[in-house]
Amino acid sequence: MSTTTTTDRTDPTARTVVAVSERLVLTRPREGDVGAVFAIHGDPETNRYNPHGPQRELVQAREMLDGFVADWVRDGVGYCAVATREDPGTVIGFAGLYLHTLDGERVFNLYYRFRPSAWGLGYAAEAARAAMAEALPRHLGVPVVALIHADNLPSRRLAERLGLVADPDGRTDEEDRVIHRMA
Repeated sequence: MSTTTTTDRTDPTARTVVAVSERLVLTRPREGDVGAVFAIHGDPETNRYNPHGPQRELVQAREMLDGFVADWVRDGVGYCAVATREDPGTVIGFAGLYLHTLDGERVFNLYYRFRPSAWGLGYAAEAARAAMAEALPRHLGVPVVALIHADNLPSRRLAERLGLVADPDGRTDEEDRVIHRMA
């Protein structure tokens, strides 16, 4: 993903921009995002389909954020903090692609999770498309998958709109999530 830093190091709001879409700015997650990670991943509503439930402690958000940052360092790609262009300082969600191995195959995992106030506005699809447009040309041949619980119909519909289809054999991962793959 091509990146630029929006301001210098002395500015605590400095963010490394990954992609800009019509309404959104996707940036690399940074140290100051732990509160946004916890607000989004600790919200029971955003975890309705998560069998692990919402994060209960800030330390869980810290560990997740550390993983997001490490992915960028290791792979040059990962999940992004998402904000609107109108308010680039407020993280409304996280979306992007994470490189990992699924059934022995190197794949991108497509991820999107947003504050409930951002639901229904098409932000997840817009962010996912922007992240894919940046990552896929730099990692040719790496397939995109999404791991989604069968009862999470909103996420499954979004994956389908993005061109992913459920495994025709009903294959699931170790957490019983249906494997959706880019068609």
